Amino acid sequence: MDDKQRESDLAKAHQLRDEVMQGLHAGEPAERLLLKAIESMALTEDDTVSFAEAKQTMIAVYGDALGQKVPLQIELEEFQKRRERIKDSYERFQNTEEPDTLERMLNAIRTHDHRIEYLKARLADHSQSQEE
Repeated sequence: MDDKQRESDLAKAHQLRDEVMQGLHAGEPAERLLLKAIESMALTEDDTVSFAEAKQTMIAVYGDALGQKVPLQIELEEFQKRRERIKDSYERFQNTEEPDTLERMLNAIRTHDHRIEYLKARLADHSQSQEE
């Protein structure tokens, strides 16, 4: 890693640490604060594995398995962003890319659409159970 990248990583780590402290005062969900803290530690230690692993584990255990709202929201946000990037690529390369590559992109968009709808349904179920 070059010095500029390391400086950038350390600056982001400090920013995340500040966001954690501000989030505590603002009442930001603990799950989001925990992920920011883990990402900050990983950036500080030049650890490329811990943050991604922690995030995946939180989504799998607390979101998928336990149905907690915030991890489901985090996963939904990620799927929506990734779907938009794939869709943008599809539209940008629609006239220049090979048909099989375009079909793979469309399949990825459809897969993301299914997961997004599933997550929205889980969150709606969560909201209804909170009202009862």
